[in-house]
Amino acid sequence: MHGTRWLTAILALPVLVWLIAAGGPFFFFLLLLGVAFIAQSEYHRIVDARASGSSDSDLRWIARLAMALLVLLAFWGMTGVLAGLIVAFLILTGLCMACFRRRPDLLTALPLELQGLLWIGFPLACLGALRVSDHGVAWVFFTLFLVASGDTGAYYAGRFWGRNKLAPAISPAKTREGFVGGVVLTLVLAVLFKLLFLPSFALLPVLFTALLTSLVAPVGDLFESMQKRISAIKDSGRLLPGHGGMLDRIDALLFAAPVVFVMRTWLC
Repeated sequence: MHGTRWLTAILALPVLVWLIAAGGPFFFFLLLLGVAFIAQSEYHRIVDARASGSSDSDLRWIARLAMALLVLLAFWGMTGVLAGLIVAFLILTGLCMACFRRRPDLLTALPLELQGLLWIGFPLACLGALRVSDHGVAWVFFTLFLVASGDTGAYYAGRFWGRNKLAPAISPAKTREGFVGGVVLTLVLAVLFKLLFLPSFALLPVLFTALLTSLVAPVGDLFESMQKRISAIKDSGRLLPGHGGMLDRIDALLFAAPVVFVMRTWLC
């Protein structure tokens, strides 16, 4: 399983690097759109596995449209992200109000769709807005680099020194030692990345961004684990051999991307 995980990453990495670095904003937003639709589909699968889950095909088609608008409007930066959130909220609630007389049940499914937009669509929109900002390519790579560093540090530190459980009720395999290892490796590699690829930015704000990201990213991992645990599902999908589904791969990124975007906008 561990070898499969690395093999999948090695095969996917060149395509991902090209789409970010050489594909331009058009292909990057196509990538974000594809990731958003796959992740939203897996989210619906997780929700449907719950006995209390309530699904509606009409509402879900509108939710897909709202997800697409939220991601694509990020092309206009922070203004586009905020506009996307407002438009997504309005079209979802508008459908419920328009159909309320015939379909009052839509209102019970609405919170789950809004949660999906905030959990998946908003962070990917932040990543899109980051891409079209100054030095956007480097900052997108920086975000992915921070998340990957944290994952790697946590995995190996937990494997070799892990003794104390971090959140046993949610994810029994995660340890406090792994969490610390992820933070330390993220900070060390963030300094190297800054020196090589972000030389015009001050060190302290970049390091502070890396520190916040290293603290928040594991929460994204735990949040997805909690969602799956409630639904009694092990993986969100089987798209990526060794990793599971798309949500399994980007769970930490979904919490990290808004943090990096905000720090890049207001501090760095």
